[in-house]
Amino acid sequence: MTKLVLVDDHKVFLQGIEALLLRSEEFDVLATFTNGLELMRFLAEGHLPDVVLLDIEMGIPNGISVAEHVLQQYPSVKVIMLSVSFDEDFIDQLMESGISGYLLKSVSFPELRKAIKDVATGSFAFSPEVMEVIVKGYKASSGLNVFADEEKSGRLSDREVELIQLIGEELTMKEIAGKLFLSEHTVKTHRKNIMTKLGVRNTAGLIKKAFLLGFIE
Repeated sequence: MTKLVLVDDHKVFLQGIEALLLRSEEFDVLATFTNGLELMRFLAEGHLPDVVLLDIEMGIPNGISVAEHVLQQYPSVKVIMLSVSFDEDFIDQLMESGISGYLLKSVSFPELRKAIKDVATGSFAFSPEVMEVIVKGYKASSGLNVFADEEKSGRLSDREVELIQLIGEELTMKEIAGKLFLSEHTVKTHRKNIMTKLGVRNTAGLIKKAFLLGFIE
């Protein structure tokens, strides 16, 4: 059962999401909060969920500051940001912080349910609109480095390309290991080598560059 904490300053939205999640035996909602300070106190007391669903548009501290604090202090906790819209500056900052998901509040419950399950097992979850902004922004920031990136991609083995594509399908390291008949340690070693070759620092960066280079559609 996936342990969750929900944080949103809109009580009606918060109560609605909680009610939907509690209908499923897959989730255990440990607590709900209307601000980030309450969440920080809860975590400091030793209550660590698997996933935090965190609203961006809150007061002080805002969702971004809270996410950065959580990810720095409690690396085992995964964070999914929720927002009514998206801002490219927010997305860039949050991607650097290490969030595992960014979903628009227009997402359907089945999509939210799948996103939580994916993130809890080590994958990522981004609304299509958000992923489009991520890829677009990465292309723009790459500029003249596109050819250099293509040269780097040419140094990838067929096995490494296959692994990238499986990561893009949102499979966990364990699932990829089973599919490729490899140990989980070997898969993680491949992932580390791929990130080194492509000059990225984390799996989120790997996914962005994979989109840019055409490995993931």
